Amino acid sequence: MEIKAVVPMRIDLAGGTLDVYPLYIFEGGGLTVNAAIDICATATVRTRDDARITILSTDQRHAEEHASLDALDFGAGLTLVKRALAYYRPQTGLDITVSSAAPTGSGIGASSALLMALSHCLNTLTGRGLSVAQIIDIGANIEAQVIGIPTGKQDYFPPNFGGVGAIWFGLDGWQHESLSAGNDLIELLNERLVVSYAGIPHSSAATNWAMLKAYIEKQSDSAARMGEIKAISAAMRDCLARRDMVEFPRLVDAEWRLRRGLAEGVTNPEIDAIMDAAARAGAQASKICGAGGGGCMITVAEPRHVQTVRHALADAGAQVLDAHLVANGIDATVID
Repeated sequence: MEIKAVVPMRIDLAGGTLDVYPLYIFEGGGLTVNAAIDICATATVRTRDDARITILSTDQRHAEEHASLDALDFGAGLTLVKRALAYYRPQTGLDITVSSAAPTGSGIGASSALLMALSHCLNTLTGRGLSVAQIIDIGANIEAQVIGIPTGKQDYFPPNFGGVGAIWFGLDGWQHESLSAGNDLIELLNERLVVSYAGIPHSSAATNWAMLKAYIEKQSDSAARMGEIKAISAAMRDCLARRDMVEFPRLVDAEWRLRRGLAEGVTNPEIDAIMDAAARAGAQASKICGAGGGGCMITVAEPRHVQTVRHALADAGAQVLDAHLVANGIDATVID
């Protein structure tokens, strides 16, 4: 049997970090707004006639082979893949191939997307029958197990649901709402959004931890800023629900101005210079994806200025990506 799953990654529009447990508990609930993009992660799982486990990451150019599931070496790399195997425990040997189309340290949920693709393959293979909600929750726990600190959950929703979504986090779990089903929101945003890579790899886990630590220790105005970001997230949800492309860039800009002060390292002179170049070319707003510190960023411009902004970003040192919002999430195929 062979199972292949392809999933989209995400850009976040407002409310990143509010998806980190237990921060959203402290805030009386969190709301994150994000969108699926056609930069994808792929996992292929093929059964073997023996007990051996082979794992190949084509983008990392890393390959491993283990005698059996119980012989997995968790210290040798590709830990996220092996932790997923340890949870799902397939009763046969496997050849696993994974790949990510995202730049290194992109901040667009690449590792989480890959985990979702692999988890769906393993869920089908093992016949566990887990729901999408269970796969998301288990995936978040696996990733926290790997990185060793609290992790956000927003990255798991675009790979599963696609489109533009609002995700509420609270005491009783999470709820996902599609903002783009049955309307032209994706088209409107694709006309105005540019996704680029700032050329500075980052660790979202480390930055999220710095933000959570600053919040808990009441450093500076971190708690007040987080509360304002929560309010902007609610405004962003409402703005996109009514497809208001005038208010949209204002909210992106407001969120970034607050986020950049949450912790040291969220921005830096290189990021600021790239954003300034985009603004001079007519961009209305820019923000780093994820926790900040580097990786990918989104830039908003009126459609007539988009090409000029793209050129300005490239001239300033950013890698402009061929990325577009997409309506669909996971695409899985089973070959007997």
